[in-house]
Amino acid sequence: MTVISLVQSNIIRRGSSVYKERIFQKNKARKFLAILLIFFIISICFSYILQVNSLAAKSYKIRDLKKEINGLGEKNKALQVDISNLKSINILQSKTQDFNMVKAQNVEYVILSSDSVVAAK
Repeated sequence: MTVISLVQSNIIRRGSSVYKERIFQKNKARKFLAILLIFFIISICFSYILQVNSLAAKSYKIRDLKKEINGLGEKNKALQVDISNLKSINILQSKTQDFNMVKAQNVEYVILSSDSVVAAK
């Protein structure tokens, strides 16, 4: 072997090791990007699941509140019917008889003259 052939074989060996090193670096970068991409996809999926879960929970709460509103509306209508029944003339007349109330008779009104003064404390 000559010196030139030894030098060339050394360069080739060094060149192939540099080439292998570059391939290793590229593979390492690709693995890092793949892991980063997988992490990004998993985090997006996780946030999507959280949002869907939150939306479903709020939907159930809205449905329950609507049911409560409908129930309160019906209760309000029933109370208004009770109020109108209690304010009716027939009920008031029967209550006055139950409390032994009588009609006022011989009502006298006090008429004040224009020069009279009322004292206030």
